[in-house]
Amino acid sequence: MKKRFLIIFSCFLVISLAGLGAAFYMHYFQDIKIKEVTQCGTFSNFRDTIPQKDTSKQNILLIGDSMAYSLMFRAKNYCDYNNHDLNVVSWVSATTKTYAICDTMEYFVNLYKPSFIIFVIGANELFAYNPESRKEYIDKIIPQTHGIPTVWIGPPNWREDTGINRIMMNKFGPRQFFLSKKLHFTRIPGDVAHPDRASGTMWMDSISSWITRDSYFPIRLKKPDNPNPVHVDFVKLVVTDRNKV
Repeated sequence: MKKRFLIIFSCFLVISLAGLGAAFYMHYFQDIKIKEVTQCGTFSNFRDTIPQKDTSKQNILLIGDSMAYSLMFRAKNYCDYNNHDLNVVSWVSATTKTYAICDTMEYFVNLYKPSFIIFVIGANELFAYNPESRKEYIDKIIPQTHGIPTVWIGPPNWREDTGINRIMMNKFGPRQFFLSKKLHFTRIPGDVAHPDRASGTMWMDSISSWITRDSYFPIRLKKPDNPNPVHVDFVKLVVTDRNKV
């Protein structure tokens, strides 16, 4: 009888101590565990800090719709002045959809092997009936850059858009997406959409300043002494697609 009592008492003591141990753990260690999780640096928090400027020589790919042509003259100034290489792809009438349903971005990334991409898009989607659908196209374009630092440049609005700028800003934030619509543009005579050479220069100056100071991927882009954009004839004109998408 005494032996049985000792066994029962021992089991009770073990269970009690286990319970106390569990309570001790819950009280002292669970809070610590929760704090460790909640205080971990997230990806978004990591991106709240501007990385150190990359001052090395870059191989820049300026690619997009026909607005890439508007930017390329001044972009050539910047690349020559800062000892960067530049390749340009201007796809007339392109949209996020046309880039998403083919491998044009990936093709030229593989061809030119850039270290930095400037992607200007959206001018042909200012008045898209369903701008929310562009999220899907953007998600299909991103993998084609293969993780190369890429900044997205919004269109030079001539009227208020139906949401394409909002979609891209929500996707990338103000340090990977440049909101061009806030700038004041003068246009090519007879052309309501495309900036003239002076505004193209101003636009590229603004983009370069933003890349250097405020983007996720600052590179060396000192403003050229020469205020006049050079003539360049190396632009690659891709397929002209006039279908509305």
